[in-house]
Amino acid sequence: MLLLCLMLGGCASVSVSRQEWGNKVCVPDRIFVRPFTVDREKFRVDRDGVELDAFEQKFSAEFAERLAERLTKHVRPAMVISKNEKVKDPKAWLIEGHFTRVHQGSRALRSLVGFGLGATKTEACVDVFQVLPKGHLMRIAQLETTGGSNAEPGALFSSPFGAVPRLITNATTSGLAADARRTARTITAAVSEKLSAQDAQLTGRPLRAKLLGSLPSQSDQSAQ
Repeated sequence: MLLLCLMLGGCASVSVSRQEWGNKVCVPDRIFVRPFTVDREKFRVDRDGVELDAFEQKFSAEFAERLAERLTKHVRPAMVISKNEKVKDPKAWLIEGHFTRVHQGSRALRSLVGFGLGATKTEACVDVFQVLPKGHLMRIAQLETTGGSNAEPGALFSSPFGAVPRLITNATTSGLAADARRTARTITAAVSEKLSAQDAQLTGRPLRAKLLGSLPSQSDQSAQ
């Protein structure tokens, strides 16, 4: 019963927990992505001092690259800009945001036990801006995402022949890097869904965002 409760309470995906869009948004020629900021008090990883600073910067930079790559593949051409770089293209969007929670969890517990024990947790608040003349910005959307890993059973609950593959699988599909990939995928799907509803021409086929509490659709799974 305990394991069942843990499994039901665990999470192995990232969903949109809240989103607000303008009724009709201008379709961008391209999208700029600014590295997300991080709330240090809620950035819980097994590092501190200089190592924590370096890890935080790397996490934010790699996430921005993943998001730009996803947007380019499925929505419109996208590129990463620095945190202080100004955007003046009136046919562009700017996406920036803030990680409100990053919890590393325990890789050992996820790999060996699973069922939600040692789970990661990543939450973000995302702002989407339309770039206006002279570089002024108008917010056209705000999204919130939440999720993490891992609800699957660990190696201790696998057969002797399946224990090692399970360890490898959990090591590669759980953790903050996997959460970052899922978060980038979820944001991309939300943008794709909004623009495709306006019959905009996208670089890839339309995606659908997974909403909190909903089952993943075929489009969600194909985006993985």
